[in-house]
Amino acid sequence: MTRDDLAQEAARLTALYHDALLVDILGERGSGLGDERLAELREEDLLIPPMTFGDLNPLEYIVAAGHVFEAQPERLAELREFGVDEFTPLLEVELRRVTPSTGDTRVDVEQPDAPSTGDDAPRTPPPPPEWMSVAERGAYERLALRSGEYIRGLGNALSAELEDVAAEGWEGETIIDEVIPDQREAMLAALREEAANESATGRDARRLAGTLADRTGYYAHNWLRIAQTELQGAHNEGRVIAAVEARGEGALVARVPESGACSACLRVFANPDGSPRVFRADELAANGVNVGRSRAEWLPTVFPVHPNCRCDTISVPDGFEVTPDGRLRRAE
Repeated sequence: MTRDDLAQEAARLTALYHDALLVDILGERGSGLGDERLAELREEDLLIPPMTFGDLNPLEYIVAAGHVFEAQPERLAELREFGVDEFTPLLEVELRRVTPSTGDTRVDVEQPDAPSTGDDAPRTPPPPPEWMSVAERGAYERLALRSGEYIRGLGNALSAELEDVAAEGWEGETIIDEVIPDQREAMLAALREEAANESATGRDARRLAGTLADRTGYYAHNWLRIAQTELQGAHNEGRVIAAVEARGEGALVARVPESGACSACLRVFANPDGSPRVFRADELAANGVNVGRSRAEWLPTVFPVHPNCRCDTISVPDGFEVTPDGRLRRAE
């Protein structure tokens, strides 16, 4: 190919990508391009489907996104890194806040119903479905009994002017100063009921987040992060329970870092060659949780190492090892 040929091809490609950008911004009709040119762009696979936001048009999407930024100023740096897939669930919650549900399932967090059992009486969740495996039953019971135990702010109180916040006091993983205990109890009851139900119907974090926002009427929380963390934590615990039931307290489990795992998860869960580390179940459980610890102090734990952590948990039978991609194979 001669220099002139290269120049002509470069000019052709530049014109193609320029026209494709016009279509992307203005749409096929608004771009002013003819049918023949549009067909050429399709043949070159340069036309992408228009971006959609459910029932929202792009302008409504931008307005709703602005409301999310205003409502969570402490998370601006994090929110600016979100893509459409991560941001859309937050918009769904924002839209629910603007047009709250009129059903009778909402929890009144200002004057919640008194707990139906005494402080010393254990809560008994509905029995898990019979079809559940040992691991699934363990996850269900964990969600029904203990989900939300490390969530801060469920019992916070706002001043009448909505300017000052009376916040709960925490020391590590333990709450030491409850502002509105009944409000916190009502929020936890809703979370535990809905999270357990979701574990039996699909483990869809986005759906659970929307349900919790509607159920509590408390839209300031990042319910998606809560839903993802609690569902993953219960999944991890269920896997460990199944391993211990099969092989005792010394059963071996591995925490498999998710694709794109952060450096902290790789540090605590992966060997130098990238393969997942294998732990005794009792030793892993003894590390507790990383709530209240600095990032440098994080330990390998059954519960997610940090919010939104989706590193998996698998049982490792005797005589097996874990490959770097998280598969089991017989040890050599």
